[in-house]
Amino acid sequence: MAFTFSIPDYVVFISTVVASFLIGVFFGFWEKRNKHDTPDDYFLAGRRTKTIPVTISFVVTFQSSIMVLAFPAEGYVYGMIYLFMALSGSIAYVFSAYFVVPVFHPLKLTSIYQYLNLRFGDNVLRYVCMVIGVVYYLFYMGTVTYGTSVALEVVMGIPYYATIIGYVVITTIYTSIGGIKAVIWTDVFQFCIMTTGFIAIVAKGTIDAGGPGAVVRTNRFDVNEFRLDPRIRYTFWNLSIGSIIFWLYYSYSQAAMQRVFSVPTVKAARNLYLICNPLYNMIVIMAVLEGGVIFAYYLAKGCDIYAGGIIDNVNAIVPFTIMELFNNHPGLPGLFIAALSSAAFSTLSSCLSSLSAITYEDVIKVRNPNIEPAYATKLSKIVTLVFGAVAMGISFLISILPGSIQAISQSIFACMDGPMCMIFILAPMYRRATTKGLLIGAASGMVVVMWLNMGKLFSGLPPDPTKPAGPTHNCDIYRNINVTSSVAAQMYSNSTNAVYYLVNTTTATALTTTVVPEKTVLQEIYSVSYCWFSMTGFIISMIVGMIASRLTEPPKHIDSRCLFSFQKHIREELFGQKKSDSDSASGEHEEEMKFIQKPGVH
Repeated sequence: MAFTFSIPDYVVFISTVVASFLIGVFFGFWEKRNKHDTPDDYFLAGRRTKTIPVTISFVVTFQSSIMVLAFPAEGYVYGMIYLFMALSGSIAYVFSAYFVVPVFHPLKLTSIYQYLNLRFGDNVLRYVCMVIGVVYYLFYMGTVTYGTSVALEVVMGIPYYATIIGYVVITTIYTSIGGIKAVIWTDVFQFCIMTTGFIAIVAKGTIDAGGPGAVVRTNRFDVNEFRLDPRIRYTFWNLSIGSIIFWLYYSYSQAAMQRVFSVPTVKAARNLYLICNPLYNMIVIMAVLEGGVIFAYYLAKGCDIYAGGIIDNVNAIVPFTIMELFNNHPGLPGLFIAALSSAAFSTLSSCLSSLSAITYEDVIKVRNPNIEPAYATKLSKIVTLVFGAVAMGISFLISILPGSIQAISQSIFACMDGPMCMIFILAPMYRRATTKGLLIGAASGMVVVMWLNMGKLFSGLPPDPTKPAGPTHNCDIYRNINVTSSVAAQMYSNSTNAVYYLVNTTTATALTTTVVPEKTVLQEIYSVSYCWFSMTGFIISMIVGMIASRLTEPPKHIDSRCLFSFQKHIREELFGQKKSDSDSASGEHEEEMKFIQKPGVH
């Protein structure tokens, strides 16, 4: 029994790659022809982009190969309870629409880190957060690119290093030429490809499993887990509440805010998040549901491919299934690979555009504020190429690092989101916040979460309990199967923890129940679900940050535009409720005091 990649599959895959490249190049030349060659045009599409394409681009930006590979794996191994993750995303996006957008959009920024300079009057916090953001994006690009490339090696037999080079070169060229407009419109195209891939897998898998009833009757659809024990990997509470900060971090990222800044009005920016909410949830639901459908498919065949040892790593579940499910349908395996590639392209292009914008606005423009716009755009294109080369180097570096180092990288990513969210929430909402206070708070949160991550990874904890395995009595039909390249399959099994680690998970090594010794006190602490790590870092950072801010000297001048006002941004702008004359007079005096304020007055 052999699964092979056919000529129609190659045609579908290559056509998708070429189309993405040509769309990017087209918009590059189109913008040049219309003389849109300023940094505002290059990074923000002149701040005049339509809401719908930007919204789709926003959705696709955070729809990397992690979602295509790892979310179905979560559904397969741990069940449909993972769907509650969509609820935390909804809360984060609604919060962003009403509490983030009204403050940040009117400032007409290019880089999210500019805000910190406006708010505190210095560049200390700005550069610290910028460095963290750059490091995050570079390693994120490298890890996603490598994980996706190895998945292609499993299915197509192309060496992973060749696809790393191809991915990065193609994405870097069209992003460098076309800027954010190229990124947005290729994202729209890639969204269609990814969505089609998800629908095809769910539909075909459901039919072959025996219909929707057979799928729902599996134990993967038991989501009755409402216990308050934080040590349980997935419950309603840690997925819907504990994961809010995980999603909120994306709202404050440069990639997200770059799209917010590219639409013309606050209303359009708010609608971006509100429209994105159901769209993104739809993708999350389809991705997790795909895992449940795949489990039902193999349940019907009498072989749980993970429990039966047919595959050794959960990340291989989807590629393996695609090659079997569509083995007799030439072109459809190519569609899946096209969807996976589109996810990688969208992530790479968004990250490259963000890194270029950060470098221009927070480094080049700060040192040379009078730089010629046309020259600045050319320089930004070169910066994009440089970051593409660096990302390629990091991809190759990750390919030779041992798994434990990849786990450390996951820990580094996990400790960033909570503290960074704290900075961008306290800065506009706590006027007594100071640079030193926020830095101390962020450092405290990072240290605690890093400690928790290290403990979870290296304290000898057993794997988290999973859903009961399916039958394995009929797994002989898959023995000695050839999925294009057995060497690639082995490499995929041993080396692709990078993709799975990026969703802050620990790969379960067995689905069987074993007797484990009683845990120590520290091990009980380390057993807390990873879903709470971001929230833990956020809460600790906020408490320490507020206390430290009270003990340090506040800024001498505070720009009132940088502060959130419930009266202004909610009651007046959103509901049109104006103050009374007396309140208005006192409010005007208060606004004056906000802008020019002596130390110690708050």
